[in-house]
Amino acid sequence: MAARLEVIVGPMFSGKTEMLIAKLHRAQYARKRIRIIKPAHDTRTQGFIASRAVNPDGTTEVTDTLSAVMVRTEQDFMRVVTPADFDVLAVDEAQFFPLDEPLKDSLGWFGRAIRALLRERRDTHLHIIVAGLDMDFAEQPFGPVPGLLALADSVEKLTGVCMVCGSDSGYISQRLIAGEQQLVVGDVSEYQVRCRACYEPPGIGPRGVVSAR
Repeated sequence: MAARLEVIVGPMFSGKTEMLIAKLHRAQYARKRIRIIKPAHDTRTQGFIASRAVNPDGTTEVTDTLSAVMVRTEQDFMRVVTPADFDVLAVDEAQFFPLDEPLKDSLGWFGRAIRALLRERRDTHLHIIVAGLDMDFAEQPFGPVPGLLALADSVEKLTGVCMVCGSDSGYISQRLIAGEQQLVVGDVSEYQVRCRACYEPPGIGPRGVVSAR
């Protein structure tokens, strides 16, 4: 069996991490050796990945967690994946791994490292599962995730519940605070899931939301 890459994408609060954790529990039941990493840039949870539920009052509640290694650089990544004593490599919030400046390709160091690992272990049962946002608040490709989608053997694109109209077609994370910076860590007070009809592009705020520009 050849090594394979699976990518899970969707807006915030669409259940990406919940799906990732469910797949990892299944791998554990099958006695697979798992390794989990996440970007050190994500300061919301340090040392673990967490699925969360949004409560009626707008707060979030952690529903499940798994330990993870925080990774900041390519050197960190290489230390985590060497030696190759794992069957499943899981990555959450992959959009936070930066692309090159100036831009070299659509993968950045993280995407290239994933591609190299798949090539190195191509004749093994290695299963890599990457979860993250494929699109930012301005409808732009986000980090290495779109490039990894092109490399993936399988893709699951999730939607969330629109926090304005309640439809089950939320496709983007609407930023509620001002600023043009792409990498802004936040939660329900900074972001909402929006469907295409309710989404307000940066600089356009007819519903009274602070312009994110």
